[in-house]
Amino acid sequence: MQEFLKLELYPNPAVKKSFPAQVQEVKEKTFLILGPFDRGTLLFLYPAQEVLIEYVAEECRYQFSTRVVRRLQKPFFGYELLLPAPEEIQRIQLRRFVRVKKVLEVFYALVKKDDELNWKKGKSVDISIGGIKLATNEPLPVDACVKVRFYIELKGNVVEFVLDGLVKREEKKENHVYHYGIEFVNISRQEQDTLFAYLFQEMQKSRRMLADGK
Repeated sequence: MQEFLKLELYPNPAVKKSFPAQVQEVKEKTFLILGPFDRGTLLFLYPAQEVLIEYVAEECRYQFSTRVVRRLQKPFFGYELLLPAPEEIQRIQLRRFVRVKKVLEVFYALVKKDDELNWKKGKSVDISIGGIKLATNEPLPVDACVKVRFYIELKGNVVEFVLDGLVKREEKKENHVYHYGIEFVNISRQEQDTLFAYLFQEMQKSRRMLADGK
């Protein structure tokens, strides 16, 4: 737990609807948060109310339950919460297992020795930090090396990825559309971290839409 860490706060742990907040100060037994806000308005929480906190750090998702101590109005609008003991924080390894269904425009090219890359257009079906499921209009040989290029929007910024990949399996073929599981090869730590942040962002968007009934 550290200052300026972004959190998702669940006011009712039984209902999967979260609201954004941010750590402002960590004390010996409590911590202060800015928010949570619902459409710009500070969410009402009462003293001793149990809430669920979730955040991402160091390649993992963390969760813990805590209780509200008091509401804050100065120097910011938020709450003081009880600081959990380290053993009360649940650590969930996520990186390899988070897979998000997302349609993105993907450019791909078979890598052949001494040949120039011939970029073609496909679409993603889903994506993880370990690979991408690619939909194409042409067959690709299993075990072939490919380059993939795609763009994501993370916190209002467009980020380009150009990654090496290996065609691992053909998963589906219908109406002349092929689905391939492509494993990313030699993806850097920075690229993994950026992609993981994007996946978590998209997961949170999906949760909020489901909670709002959209």
